Amino acid sequence: MPTDVEARWLDYAWDVVDCPDSHRRACEAAGGGIPGPGRVDGNDLRWPGYLGRDYCEGSGVLCVGAVHREAPLAMEATDPIIARTNRELVAGARTWLRAGRSPQSDAAYLERLRSAYEEALPRWPRWRRHFRTLVEDYLSMSSTQIAWTNLAKCRVSIDRGAAERASQATLTRLCQRQFPARELVEAIRPAAVLVAVLGARPGGDLVETWHSPRAAPLVFAWQGQSGHDRMNTDPAARRLSEWGPEAAERIKWAMRAGRSP
Repeated sequence: MPTDVEARWLDYAWDVVDCPDSHRRACEAAGGGIPGPGRVDGNDLRWPGYLGRDYCEGSGVLCVGAVHREAPLAMEATDPIIARTNRELVAGARTWLRAGRSPQSDAAYLERLRSAYEEALPRWPRWRRHFRTLVEDYLSMSSTQIAWTNLAKCRVSIDRGAAERASQATLTRLCQRQFPARELVEAIRPAAVLVAVLGARPGGDLVETWHSPRAAPLVFAWQGQSGHDRMNTDPAARRLSEWGPEAAERIKWAMRAGRSP
């Protein structure tokens, strides 16, 4: 049987995976990755993220990126582990959609998802650049103790340059209207949200609120744009080595207290 937090996360995840056709069409019109010849498999799907097998309500953290990247086919060819885990994620989502909801299909999807993320996440440049130091070094946590999501649930082409950045902002707002962050927060009730999107900070213009009826997590947002001259700086332009340890101490306090101050 799933735990309460697993059951709530699965309800949230199903809404994303089984998203309305109207939303999928809107994503594609706004620059989201489209399926077809020459494209990476899985662009027809939508991605809820990941719930670690050791995640605990009230003491877990939610790590948040902007949008999934549609990597060129040649990129998958250079990393067989990423290619294999990507296939597992695609197959797992499609199998769940075909089977529909049941205790057996829910459990199978969650296990397949976890196995793929556990193997792939440490290899992601985004994890290594933006989250690993915070989670592993400052919080002394494992990637199995976190949840992961992106603000946009579709993919955007990795090689679009300026067009990708424009699409990213549009897709983020579009997906936040369909799948607002507060719904995931309500499902998993984290102690803290770590979001590598500066515009998603409280009071920013991308996320209406990170609070839900039963959760008010601490939220730490920073500049996560790779190659930016202020990458990993907080809203005050401080470097990760400055603000990261402070954030970790506040998160640890919230975990000990069992609530967010």
